[in-house]
Amino acid sequence: MKNAQWQMLLKQGNDCFFNRQWQQAEFFYSEAYDLLAYGYKSNPLCSETMMAWICSCHNLSSLYEEIGKLTLSLRFLSVPHEYLKSVSQSEHASNDIKLLAFKGLSLTLPPLLVFRKNNPICDECVKEYGALNVPTDNLMLKLH
Repeated sequence: MKNAQWQMLLKQGNDCFFNRQWQQAEFFYSEAYDLLAYGYKSNPLCSETMMAWICSCHNLSSLYEEIGKLTLSLRFLSVPHEYLKSVSQSEHASNDIKLLAFKGLSLTLPPLLVFRKNNPICDECVKEYGALNVPTDNLMLKLH
């Protein structure tokens, strides 16, 4: 996979995000996400691709949070976290892949906890996204 391609997509997405061009930002972030997800699954030992994929997920999450689509925002925080958690616990993955996935979890859990602190989450979402099952302060509104 060519780094320049996904890097350009994320940069264009960031430019659109900061200019509040939500649809264009979503397009660029989604293209980067697709490219990186394929690249990471094709080469699960590439830490750069894994981190860029997580970044694309977090960018999409930030976008959806900004425009009030909290369920989508939560989903894009949860996808990489749940995937890496399953890989780190897999009996079929090599130790190198498990170690990389475990390291990736240190990048995915903090944003989930911040999201939970800043955005009230319904009980069903907490059950669905096990990483959210950590107490936080003052959750008043509900998603859905």
